[in-house]
Amino acid sequence: MILLLAIVASLACVAASGFRLHLVVLGTVVDPGRLEAGLRALSRQPGGGRIPALRAAVGDSPDAEWERDVLAALEAPSEDRAAFLGEAMTELDFRLRRWAKVPRVCASLGTSFAFLLATVALRVGLSDLVGTLDEARVLSVNDAVLDAVDVAAVGLVGAAFCIAIQVQARKALAVRREGSDDLVEVLELLADADRAALATTEGRATVAPQVVAVAPVS
Repeated sequence: MILLLAIVASLACVAASGFRLHLVVLGTVVDPGRLEAGLRALSRQPGGGRIPALRAAVGDSPDAEWERDVLAALEAPSEDRAAFLGEAMTELDFRLRRWAKVPRVCASLGTSFAFLLATVALRVGLSDLVGTLDEARVLSVNDAVLDAVDVAAVGLVGAAFCIAIQVQARKALAVRREGSDDLVEVLELLADADRAALATTEGRATVAPQVVAVAPVS
């Protein structure tokens, strides 16, 4: 029963740590690194209307709130763009930091709980052995010690998994942040290209052809 309790506690710690990694990996619907690579090549091509097209592409996803905020910020006036982008990046940082301390806490709790249960297992196993020295009792002592070791080992294994997940979460966090910064940079390039293309189109539309009237010669 004690060993089963240790296994359940260890699995709960690993599951909580795994959810932290899940929050980092799925902090955004779109993988910023992959999207940035494709958009950087697109930014070198002439044309406009790409930011609205991207907004329409992510508009159907209910979880793409951050992506929509970034694209809306890029379409804002130039004097407000930096503030809106800063707000969006702050929101992303909050998303990526959720449950940041959970794996470390779970590793500590898993280890401590395992040693506590190991102590309980020893206490239960040795409670009936006081004052006895016969061979059967000695074997019972060995069994109790092995039970305690098993319980402690389960907790240590769970703690090791929590630590490994924490390391992977930190690596994923660094990749996500770098990819997000690069994505915002290339999106700004696209937004500027869209504005330039729109201004050129409007400029051509406002230039009226000059008609020279020639009076008939009498």
